[in-house]
Amino acid sequence: MIAFSFRQFTAVPDEPIKIDLTFEPLSEEKIAKAAESYRAQERTIQSGMQGLNNLQLFTQQNSDPLPGRKFVGLSAAEMCETGKADCVTPFARIRPLIVTAPNYNMMSCITQKSMSTVMSAIFCFLIREKEFIDAGRSILREYSDIRVGDSCFGCKTNMTCFLEEEYKRALEYAFADKYGLLKPSLTLEDLHVFPLNWRCNMEEFYGKYEFIRYSNDPGGTLLADLKLLLQRQNIPESSINYIAESLQSGRTAHSTVASAARTYLEKRIRSSPYLMELIVRLFYNDYKLFKYDLPDLDMLPVRLPQD
Repeated sequence: MIAFSFRQFTAVPDEPIKIDLTFEPLSEEKIAKAAESYRAQERTIQSGMQGLNNLQLFTQQNSDPLPGRKFVGLSAAEMCETGKADCVTPFARIRPLIVTAPNYNMMSCITQKSMSTVMSAIFCFLIREKEFIDAGRSILREYSDIRVGDSCFGCKTNMTCFLEEEYKRALEYAFADKYGLLKPSLTLEDLHVFPLNWRCNMEEFYGKYEFIRYSNDPGGTLLADLKLLLQRQNIPESSINYIAESLQSGRTAHSTVASAARTYLEKRIRSSPYLMELIVRLFYNDYKLFKYDLPDLDMLPVRLPQD
Protein backbone atom coordinates (compact mmCIF):
# COMPACT_ATOMS: atom_id res chain seq x y z
CA MET A 1 0.00 0.00 0.00
CA ILE A 2 1.39 3.38 -0.99
CA ALA A 3 0.55 6.90 0.14
CA PHE A 4 2.38 10.16 -0.38
CA SER A 5 1.89 13.93 -0.17
CA PHE A 6 1.14 15.54 -3.48
CA ARG A 7 2.69 18.81 -2.34
CA GLN A 8 5.99 17.49 -3.63
CA PHE A 9 4.55 17.57 -7.14
CA THR A 10 3.31 21.17 -7.09
CA ALA A 11 4.58 22.90 -10.23
CA VAL A 12 4.83 26.35 -8.54
CA PRO A 13 5.59 25.79 -4.84
CA ASP A 14 5.03 29.42 -3.77
CA GLU A 15 1.64 29.70 -5.45
CA PRO A 16 -1.29 28.71 -3.20
CA ILE A 17 -3.36 25.79 -4.42
CA LYS A 18 -7.02 26.54 -4.99
CA ILE A 19 -9.18 23.63 -3.92
CA ASP A 20 -12.89 23.37 -4.60
CA LEU A 21 -14.43 20.58 -2.52
CA THR A 22 -18.03 21.41 -3.37
CA PHE A 23 -20.04 18.26 -4.09
CA GLU A 24 -23.60 17.57 -5.05
CA PRO A 25 -25.57 16.23 -2.06
CA LEU A 26 -25.95 12.47 -2.03
CA SER A 27 -29.37 11.49 -3.33
CA GLU A 28 -31.62 9.04 -1.52
CA GLU A 29 -31.13 6.73 -4.49
CA LYS A 30 -27.34 6.72 -4.08
CA ILE A 31 -27.62 6.15 -0.33
CA ALA A 32 -30.00 3.24 -0.93
CA LYS A 33 -27.65 1.82 -3.56
CA ALA A 34 -24.76 1.87 -1.10
CA ALA A 35 -26.87 0.18 1.57
CA GLU A 36 -27.85 -2.58 -0.85
CA SER A 37 -24.19 -2.98 -1.82
CA TYR A 38 -23.30 -3.57 1.82
CA ARG A 39 -26.05 -6.15 2.20
CA ALA A 40 -24.81 -7.89 -0.95
CA GLN A 41 -21.27 -7.92 0.41
CA GLU A 42 -22.46 -9.56 3.61
CA ARG A 43 -24.09 -12.26 1.50
CA THR A 44 -20.83 -12.56 -0.45
CA ILE A 45 -18.91 -13.10 2.77
CA GLN A 46 -21.22 -15.93 3.80
CA SER A 47 -21.35 -17.69 0.43
CA GLY A 48 -17.71 -17.01 -0.37
CA MET A 49 -16.45 -18.45 2.90
CA GLN A 50 -18.53 -21.58 2.34
CA GLY A 51 -16.78 -22.11 -0.99
CA LEU A 52 -13.34 -21.28 0.39
CA ASN A 53 -13.88 -23.72 3.24
CA ASN A 54 -14.73 -26.55 0.83
CA LEU A 55 -11.29 -28.03 1.33
CA GLN A 56 -11.98 -31.14 -0.74
CA LEU A 57 -12.36 -29.00 -3.87
CA PHE A 58 -8.96 -27.37 -3.36
CA THR A 59 -7.11 -30.54 -2.38
CA GLN A 60 -8.44 -32.35 -5.45
CA GLN A 61 -7.25 -29.54 -7.71
CA ASN A 62 -3.88 -29.18 -5.95
CA SER A 63 -2.78 -32.71 -5.13
CA ASP A 64 -0.61 -33.24 -8.22
CA PRO A 65 3.08 -34.04 -7.56
CA LEU A 66 5.28 -30.97 -7.93
CA PRO A 67 8.69 -30.89 -9.61
CA GLY A 68 11.82 -29.88 -7.76
CA ARG A 69 13.85 -26.71 -8.21
CA LYS A 70 15.01 -25.76 -11.69
CA PHE A 71 18.05 -23.83 -10.49
CA VAL A 72 19.54 -26.03 -7.80
CA GLY A 73 22.60 -24.54 -6.11
CA LEU A 74 21.70 -20.92 -6.84
CA SER A 75 20.31 -18.63 -4.17
CA ALA A 76 17.22 -16.56 -4.91
CA ALA A 77 19.37 -13.50 -5.62
CA GLU A 78 21.88 -15.44 -7.75
CA MET A 79 19.06 -16.88 -9.88
CA CYS A 80 17.91 -13.42 -10.92
CA GLU A 81 21.08 -11.33 -10.81
CA THR A 82 22.90 -13.74 -13.14
CA GLY A 83 19.98 -13.81 -15.57
CA LYS A 84 19.90 -17.61 -15.52
CA ALA A 85 16.34 -17.88 -14.18
CA ASP A 86 14.71 -15.41 -16.59
CA CYS A 87 13.23 -13.42 -13.72
CA VAL A 88 10.57 -10.86 -14.56
CA THR A 89 12.19 -7.48 -15.25
CA PRO A 90 11.39 -4.37 -13.18
CA PHE A 91 9.41 -1.23 -13.98
CA ALA A 92 7.15 -2.33 -16.80
CA ARG A 93 4.39 0.27 -16.93
CA ILE A 94 0.80 -0.19 -15.80
CA ARG A 95 -1.34 2.94 -15.77
CA PRO A 96 -1.52 4.23 -12.18
CA LEU A 97 -4.78 4.66 -10.31
CA ILE A 98 -4.67 7.69 -8.01
CA VAL A 99 -7.06 8.82 -5.28
CA THR A 100 -6.63 12.18 -3.57
CA ALA A 101 -7.62 14.13 -0.50
CA PRO A 102 -6.46 17.62 -1.55
CA ASN A 103 -7.83 19.19 1.63
CA TYR A 104 -5.07 17.32 3.48
CA ASN A 105 -2.43 17.42 0.73
CA MET A 106 -2.54 13.65 0.36
CA MET A 107 -2.82 11.19 -2.44
CA SER A 108 -2.53 7.43 -2.69
CA CYS A 109 -1.62 5.19 -5.59
CA ILE A 110 -4.02 2.26 -5.56
CA THR A 111 -2.76 -1.23 -6.32
CA GLN A 112 -5.13 -4.17 -6.39
CA LYS A 113 -4.77 -6.66 -3.51
CA SER A 114 -2.81 -4.08 -1.51
CA MET A 115 -5.62 -2.71 0.65
CA SER A 116 -7.06 -1.00 -2.44
CA THR A 117 -10.70 -1.13 -1.33
CA VAL A 118 -9.85 0.19 2.13
CA MET A 119 -7.56 2.97 0.90
CA SER A 120 -10.15 4.16 -1.63
CA ALA A 121 -12.74 4.29 1.15
CA ILE A 122 -10.41 6.14 3.53
CA PHE A 123 -9.81 8.87 0.96
CA CYS A 124 -13.52 9.08 0.22
CA PHE A 125 -14.09 9.57 3.95
CA LEU A 126 -11.37 12.22 4.22
CA ILE A 127 -12.89 14.51 1.60
CA ARG A 128 -16.54 14.06 2.65
CA GLU A 129 -16.46 12.98 6.28
CA LYS A 130 -19.89 14.12 7.44
CA GLU A 131 -21.68 12.88 4.32
CA PHE A 132 -19.78 9.58 4.48
CA ILE A 133 -21.00 8.92 8.02
CA ASP A 134 -24.50 10.35 7.54
CA ALA A 135 -25.03 8.11 4.51
CA GLY A 136 -24.11 5.02 6.55
CA ARG A 137 -21.00 4.29 4.50
CA SER A 138 -18.29 1.97 5.77
CA ILE A 139 -14.53 1.92 5.19
CA LEU A 140 -14.58 -1.89 5.11
CA ARG A 141 -17.64 -2.21 2.90
CA GLU A 142 -16.97 0.08 -0.04
CA TYR A 143 -17.43 -1.32 -3.52
CA SER A 144 -15.16 -4.31 -3.99
CA ASP A 145 -12.65 -4.40 -6.80
CA ILE A 146 -12.35 -8.19 -6.85
CA ARG A 147 -14.83 -9.97 -9.04
CA VAL A 148 -12.92 -12.63 -10.94
CA GLY A 149 -15.61 -14.38 -12.91
CA ASP A 150 -13.75 -16.71 -15.24
CA SER A 151 -11.70 -19.83 -14.58
CA CYS A 152 -8.28 -18.16 -14.17
CA PHE A 153 -6.95 -18.97 -17.66
CA GLY A 154 -8.57 -22.38 -17.47
CA CYS A 155 -6.68 -23.28 -14.29
CA LYS A 156 -9.77 -23.15 -12.06
CA THR A 157 -8.44 -23.57 -8.51
CA ASN A 158 -5.10 -25.17 -9.45
CA MET A 159 -2.49 -22.84 -7.97
CA THR A 160 0.49 -24.27 -9.86
CA CYS A 161 -1.21 -23.82 -13.21
CA PHE A 162 -2.23 -20.27 -12.29
CA LEU A 163 1.24 -19.19 -11.13
CA GLU A 164 2.89 -20.67 -14.21
CA GLU A 165 0.42 -18.85 -16.46
CA GLU A 166 0.87 -15.54 -14.67
CA TYR A 167 4.66 -15.89 -14.89
CA LYS A 168 4.43 -16.39 -18.66
CA ARG A 169 2.03 -13.47 -19.03
CA ALA A 170 4.28 -11.20 -16.95
CA LEU A 171 7.28 -12.05 -19.16
CA GLU A 172 5.25 -11.25 -22.29
CA TYR A 173 3.95 -7.98 -20.87
CA ALA A 174 7.39 -6.81 -19.71
CA PHE A 175 8.97 -7.69 -23.08
CA ALA A 176 6.28 -5.79 -25.00
CA ASP A 177 6.58 -2.78 -22.68
CA LYS A 178 10.36 -2.66 -23.03
CA TYR A 179 10.39 -2.77 -26.82
CA GLY A 180 7.29 -0.68 -27.50
CA LEU A 181 5.23 -3.58 -28.80
CA LEU A 182 1.51 -4.15 -28.39
CA LYS A 183 1.06 -5.29 -24.81
CA PRO A 184 -1.31 -8.11 -23.88
CA SER A 185 -4.63 -6.89 -22.49
CA LEU A 186 -4.58 -6.89 -18.72
CA THR A 187 -7.05 -9.20 -17.03
CA LEU A 188 -8.37 -8.83 -13.48
CA GLU A 189 -6.05 -11.66 -12.51
CA ASP A 190 -3.06 -9.80 -13.96
CA LEU A 191 -3.95 -6.64 -12.07
CA HIS A 192 -4.05 -8.57 -8.82
CA VAL A 193 -0.84 -10.52 -9.40
CA PHE A 194 1.62 -8.54 -11.54
CA PRO A 195 4.57 -6.99 -9.64
CA LEU A 196 3.99 -3.92 -7.50
CA ASN A 197 7.05 -2.18 -8.92
CA TRP A 198 5.19 -1.92 -12.24
CA ARG A 199 2.62 0.40 -10.68
CA CYS A 200 2.52 4.04 -9.75
CA ASN A 201 5.38 5.16 -12.06
CA MET A 202 7.61 3.55 -9.46
CA GLU A 203 10.85 3.94 -11.43
CA GLU A 204 10.43 7.73 -11.54
CA PHE A 205 8.72 8.47 -8.22
CA TYR A 206 9.96 5.75 -5.86
CA GLY A 207 11.81 8.27 -3.69
CA LYS A 208 8.69 10.41 -3.25
CA TYR A 209 6.43 7.68 -1.86
CA GLU A 210 5.68 6.79 1.73
CA PHE A 211 5.34 3.02 1.96
CA ILE A 212 3.11 1.38 4.53
CA ARG A 213 3.63 -2.32 5.14
CA TYR A 214 0.70 -4.42 6.20
CA SER A 215 -0.01 -7.98 7.22
CA ASN A 216 -3.02 -10.13 8.04
CA ASP A 217 -3.46 -8.17 11.27
CA PRO A 218 -4.79 -4.66 10.51
CA GLY A 219 -3.99 -3.60 14.04
CA GLY A 220 -0.28 -4.18 13.51
CA THR A 221 2.26 -2.27 11.43
CA LEU A 222 -0.34 -0.92 9.01
CA LEU A 223 -2.38 0.90 11.62
CA ALA A 224 0.63 2.34 13.44
CA ASP A 225 2.27 3.61 10.25
CA LEU A 226 -0.99 4.93 8.82
CA LYS A 227 -1.79 6.88 11.99
CA LEU A 228 1.63 8.55 11.92
CA LEU A 229 1.11 9.57 8.30
CA LEU A 230 -2.38 10.95 8.97
CA GLN A 231 -1.17 12.89 12.01
CA ARG A 232 1.65 14.40 9.99
CA GLN A 233 -0.90 15.71 7.49
CA ASN A 234 -2.81 17.43 10.32
CA ILE A 235 -5.89 15.24 10.05
CA PRO A 236 -8.11 15.68 13.13
CA GLU A 237 -7.66 13.07 15.84
CA SER A 238 -11.38 12.27 15.71
CA SER A 239 -11.08 11.35 12.03
CA ILE A 240 -7.99 9.24 12.68
CA ASN A 241 -9.82 7.41 15.48
CA TYR A 242 -12.75 6.68 13.16
CA ILE A 243 -10.40 5.18 10.56
CA ALA A 244 -8.51 3.15 13.18
CA GLU A 245 -11.69 1.78 14.75
CA SER A 246 -13.02 0.86 11.31
CA LEU A 247 -9.86 -1.05 10.42
CA GLN A 248 -10.00 -2.97 13.69
CA SER A 249 -13.69 -3.84 13.37
CA GLY A 250 -13.47 -6.60 10.76
CA ARG A 251 -12.42 -7.50 7.23
CA THR A 252 -13.50 -6.62 3.72
CA ALA A 253 -15.98 -8.77 1.81
CA HIS A 254 -13.27 -10.42 -0.28
CA SER A 255 -10.84 -11.24 2.52
CA THR A 256 -9.62 -14.86 2.34
CA VAL A 257 -7.21 -14.92 5.26
CA ALA A 258 -9.47 -16.93 7.58
CA SER A 259 -10.42 -19.57 5.01
CA ALA A 260 -9.39 -23.22 4.94
CA ALA A 261 -8.37 -22.78 1.28
CA ARG A 262 -5.94 -20.00 2.19
CA THR A 263 -4.34 -22.10 4.93
CA TYR A 264 -3.98 -25.15 2.69
CA LEU A 265 -2.62 -23.28 -0.33
CA GLU A 266 -0.20 -21.20 1.71
CA LYS A 267 1.21 -24.37 3.28
CA ARG A 268 1.54 -25.97 -0.15
CA ILE A 269 3.34 -23.03 -1.70
CA ARG A 270 5.70 -22.44 1.24
CA SER A 271 6.61 -26.13 1.32
CA SER A 272 7.40 -26.41 -2.39
CA PRO A 273 10.87 -25.47 -3.70
CA TYR A 274 9.41 -25.31 -7.22
CA LEU A 275 6.56 -22.94 -6.35
CA MET A 276 8.72 -20.72 -4.14
CA GLU A 277 11.28 -20.51 -6.92
CA LEU A 278 8.48 -19.45 -9.27
CA ILE A 279 7.40 -16.77 -6.79
CA VAL A 280 10.94 -15.41 -6.70
CA ARG A 281 11.14 -15.33 -10.50
CA LEU A 282 7.90 -13.36 -10.60
CA PHE A 283 8.53 -10.95 -7.73
CA TYR A 284 12.31 -10.74 -7.27
CA ASN A 285 12.38 -7.01 -7.96
CA ASP A 286 9.55 -6.41 -5.50
CA TYR A 287 11.53 -8.25 -2.82
CA LYS A 288 14.56 -6.13 -3.70
CA LEU A 289 12.87 -2.72 -4.07
CA PHE A 290 10.69 -2.98 -0.97
CA LYS A 291 13.41 -4.64 1.11
CA TYR A 292 11.67 -7.90 1.93
CA ASP A 293 13.76 -10.92 2.87
CA LEU A 294 14.20 -13.40 0.04
CA PRO A 295 13.34 -17.02 0.86
CA ASP A 296 16.20 -19.46 1.40
CA LEU A 297 15.27 -21.91 -1.35
CA ASP A 298 17.87 -24.47 -0.32
CA MET A 299 16.31 -24.81 3.13
CA LEU A 300 12.99 -26.04 1.72
CA PRO A 301 12.26 -29.79 1.72
CA VAL A 302 13.25 -31.70 -1.40
CA ARG A 303 9.75 -33.16 -1.70
CA LEU A 304 6.41 -31.69 -0.73
CA PRO A 305 5.01 -33.39 2.39
CA GLN A 306 1.88 -35.45 1.83
CA ASP A 307 -1.25 -33.73 3.16
